[in-house]
Amino acid sequence: MPADFLTLLQRDHSDLQEELTRLLEPTATAAELRAFLDGVRLGLVAHAEAEDIVLGRFEDIPELQDLVAQARTAHFAQESALSSLVTMRPGTAGWRDRARQLRELVAHHARQEESLLMAALKAHASADELRQLAGAFATERLRQLSMLQPSAPAFAPFTIAEAAY
Repeated sequence: MPADFLTLLQRDHSDLQEELTRLLEPTATAAELRAFLDGVRLGLVAHAEAEDIVLGRFEDIPELQDLVAQARTAHFAQESALSSLVTMRPGTAGWRDRARQLRELVAHHARQEESLLMAALKAHASADELRQLAGAFATERLRQLSMLQPSAPAFAPFTIAEAAY
């Protein structure tokens, strides 16, 4: 049976949580943490953009307007937290605090979206329409990923500082 939109969102949220948890591995090296962070960055940006594009078609439905706006606001907060994390030295106490904060933002968003938004979508869309949304989301997510570039292997100031140790 083809996946529906809810199934794909849940899978994406779960994958992001796994990657965010890897950011908190106490034995990970700075290079490993940078690689994990890059995976989070690519996944989060592709997810947020694809979701925003696909859900944008529901902005004019009064029962869904606020929920779509809340999802967009949550993604903006996640991307802001990610931006601050990317500029910090991996593995430091402050970096780990920010990684935990980002993980909680994503978890909270997933809980809200998987309960409230999905219930509202199910009330306004047939199972066939939800499968069509899944196809549109999967296609758009892949398109977004194809436009993103992996980060440079290391942020130069951190690499220089790490070499001094």
